[in-house]
Amino acid sequence: MSGAVFPTWVFVAVALAIAAAAFAVGQLHAGAGMIVAGVGSALWTAYVAQRGARMRARHD
Repeated sequence: MSGAVFPTWVFVAVALAIAAAAFAVGQLHAGAGMIVAGVGSALWTAYVAQRGARMRARHD
């Protein structure tokens, strides 16, 4: 993977999953989809950043 945390297709798949979950929740309760999208993307970003930091720490 040449130093990358995940291949591009994983990021696309996660983005689609977050969008689908936000859409589904948004259909049930107005405005809740934005919360799902915000929390989901923040958690994914935090996970990727933590994983990247661990990978850099192991390789240094």
